[in-house]
Amino acid sequence: MFIPASTKPSTSLRPHSSGISENDWTVLSRFWYPIAREDEIGDTPVAAKLLDVDLVIFRSGDEIGVALDRCPHRHIRLSAGTVVNGGIRCMYHGLEFNTAGQCTFVPSMDPGAKLPASWRLTSFPVKRRYGLVWTCLARETGQDVPRLFREEDAEAGKLLFVKVRTWPVSAARQMENFLDLAHLPHIHPGSLGGDPNNLIKPGEIEHTGDGIIQRAEYIEVPFGGTPREVVFTYRVVLPFAIDFTVHDPNSGDQRTCNIPSPSSAYECKVFQFSIDTRDIDDAHSSVLNGLDIINQEDIGVLQHLALPDLPLDARHEIHLAVDNITHAYRQRLREFGLGQ
Repeated sequence: MFIPASTKPSTSLRPHSSGISENDWTVLSRFWYPIAREDEIGDTPVAAKLLDVDLVIFRSGDEIGVALDRCPHRHIRLSAGTVVNGGIRCMYHGLEFNTAGQCTFVPSMDPGAKLPASWRLTSFPVKRRYGLVWTCLARETGQDVPRLFREEDAEAGKLLFVKVRTWPVSAARQMENFLDLAHLPHIHPGSLGGDPNNLIKPGEIEHTGDGIIQRAEYIEVPFGGTPREVVFTYRVVLPFAIDFTVHDPNSGDQRTCNIPSPSSAYECKVFQFSIDTRDIDDAHSSVLNGLDIINQEDIGVLQHLALPDLPLDARHEIHLAVDNITHAYRQRLREFGLGQ
């Protein structure tokens, strides 16, 4: 009911109730993650969660601010407030803050009074890339927003966003599901298709400076159509991003980026977009609807996951030959110091 008088204000962002260990939280906090689509940020504040930290996103003109979702005066959630010309206004006492986090106006004070520099939000850096708003919780980081494709590709193509969904698993589990070849004909017989009795060869694995590349052959029967032999290329950008290409020698390439943003230990918000240069609205809708159907099929299975934590020791599970990408991915996570 009370915070004891002897208790100093915490300087740690990680909530005590977090299901992410202190070590893993520290490691993961150094990376950049998307927390919203840029076109979602308009004339009302938007609440978000990253690594169990509640955030508020708000716009002032062409600037976007990201801050702890808490007014430093009496700790009311700023996401319940309103957007004003200069930034965001708390609903309780009307304090206003700009996108840099500084308090700029207190209605109950003399307008000429100088407001202390310490009257500010806990704010975070913002980058806008691929139509998404990205942030990083660490005070110091040597990381940047993942480079998912060349700038010239982004300009030539059109980003087609799949419906953003919250998955009931960790970001790492969502990544492994996306990379998993053996589940495709079993979970997605009507969408991706494929014979569940066919041999699935392990993909070829290549390690890169920022991640892993897996190339694998597969016979798709997309939504009951004509079977086609394709090559899947998964380019993993650690820790949680995939640039995925389906190469069909007859019809060209289809590219999809998959980015699970870790809301908490056992939940992630998944941002996906395709790159398609065809000026065909029906084709665009078909791609997006198909990807969303596949996502819902995966969520329907993963909600039954009995071991939510990702084992970084191979002895916790049995393994198939096609799980070689799983071993490579977990090895790279261990190299970051995760699971210590």
